[in-house]
Amino acid sequence: MRMHVTVVDKLMYLFQNYGGHERDLKLRRMLEELDLTPYERQTGMQELILVLTEDYMKQLASTGR
Repeated sequence: MRMHVTVVDKLMYLFQNYGGHERDLKLRRMLEELDLTPYERQTGMQELILVLTEDYMKQLASTGR
């Protein structure tokens, strides 16, 4: 299973903004709150990837599902 590029971007943002503090409690809390959804790509190899749930829900709403 792979992560979508938006998940990697979100993780990088969290590490840059909340990492580096003593015991990284805030970073840990932010990572625990990160909501991911598995998504099966319908094109190509139909691989399973992790996407941000908020992005997934927005996409579903825009397609009218």
